[in-house]
Parts: sequence; structure tokens; C-alpha cells
Amino acid sequence: MDCHGAAGNAPIDPTYPKLGGQYHDYLAHSLQMYRDGDRENALMSAQAKELTDQQISDLAAYFSSQPTHLRDLHGLD
Repeated sequence: MDCHGAAGNAPIDPTYPKLGGQYHDYLAHSLQMYRDGDRENALMSAQAKELTDQQISDLAAYFSSQPTHLRDLHGLD
């Protein structure tokens, strides 16, 4: 919550992704990859290192259920 902001839609840094409304499976898979060392980021790897499968599922469920501020680029010129 500190980095990605309220409901995962207000990152403190513009390079951090918005998580609110993201696909559950994508979020869970990403967290598993950070935890297992298959995906690396200094902050996320450290945060995910001790997460259980249940905690990952809970986090993915929470963020995927939040209102989205994600935008589809389809149709943009």
C-alpha cells in the first residue's frame, strides 16, 4: 500500500504500476515470481520473499477487486 497507494491506484512514483483492477492471475503470478526469485526488483523481491501462497492469493484478490484506473490503449491515435 505504501508504494502503490490507496486501492493500488495512486503509486508514489510514476514508474510504479497501478494494481487496482488488475487481473487476479497476473498479480498472483507476479508475486510468486518475485518471491521465488524468477522476477527481480529490489523492493518487490524483498516484500514478497516471505509471502505464503495464501497471502499471495489474498493480495491478488484484494487488488483485483479494487476499482481500476488502468486504461486500454485500443483506439488511441
